[in-house]
Amino acid sequence: MRNIFVLLVLLLSISNNAHSATLFATVDSLSGKAFVSADAMQWKAVSVGQKIYEGQTITTDDDGEVHLETVDGGIIAIRPDTEFRVDEYKAEGDADDKVFMSLLKGAMRSVTGWIGKYNASGYRVTTPTATIGIRGTDHETTVIDETDGDEAGTYDTVNEGETVLKTKYGESVVTPEKFAFAPRYRAVAPVLLAQRPMFWAKRKLVIEGLIPQRKAQLRDRIKQLRDDRIKQREKMRDKSTGQAQTKKKEHAKEARKEMRAKQRKQAEQRRDVLRKEKSRNATQGVGPEKAERIKREQRPRPEQKNRN
Repeated sequence: MRNIFVLLVLLLSISNNAHSATLFATVDSLSGKAFVSADAMQWKAVSVGQKIYEGQTITTDDDGEVHLETVDGGIIAIRPDTEFRVDEYKAEGDADDKVFMSLLKGAMRSVTGWIGKYNASGYRVTTPTATIGIRGTDHETTVIDETDGDEAGTYDTVNEGETVLKTKYGESVVTPEKFAFAPRYRAVAPVLLAQRPMFWAKRKLVIEGLIPQRKAQLRDRIKQLRDDRIKQREKMRDKSTGQAQTKKKEHAKEARKEMRAKQRKQAEQRRDVLRKEKSRNATQGVGPEKAERIKREQRPRPEQKNRN
């Protein structure tokens, strides 16, 4: 019974942590099988409409494709046989908005939202051999081991805009229809390829055709999405401020109530002392006025103090 209780507490804790994490995206389209996990231990099948959060990892089977619509109006297309992770995400319409992602294996396409448009320095894709930064773009990144004719490493190509493929050995700027490559096992800077890698022609994508229309729809809405997010944030802040002010007033009211109660108690204590003193004086045959006069007469006079 105790083990069952501990398990229930653990499951509730995991559930609460998932809901408290930052929302990253919603699953817009799905083909084949894909799974999501927050801890790489418990995996759940991905479904259309599902929420994806910061810190979660998505994996796809050989036939799996997942399209995500991010909070900032971007698109992430996760290809078959891929492992993708959301490292850090903040989309509040601020200058410090960011989207940091990791592509551990496989391939992804990223159409940036307002973060890429307004804060390109806050966008990063990390792979086992390189990082990719952008300048307002639609790009595709692939991480492979050695295959037929293609060297292991990170490949990046651009559909629109620019990317910068970086390693500790150097960097390469990638423009539309170009491919850059960062080798996994050679200590050299990224290079631009003279032709497409061979794996490119072997790709089999089922729902790729949905992206152009979705991209056009989101592009027209990016500014509005950002403005709406800013308004929502300000509304929540105002609500939070109002709640804080209400709590402050309640605390002040409670403090005044406690002070009045304390004052009443002190007054009652003083009255009790007077009643007891009056009763004692009455028992001794001395009235309160006379008792007070006697006390005054017994006090030393100033001239007596000086003599002493």
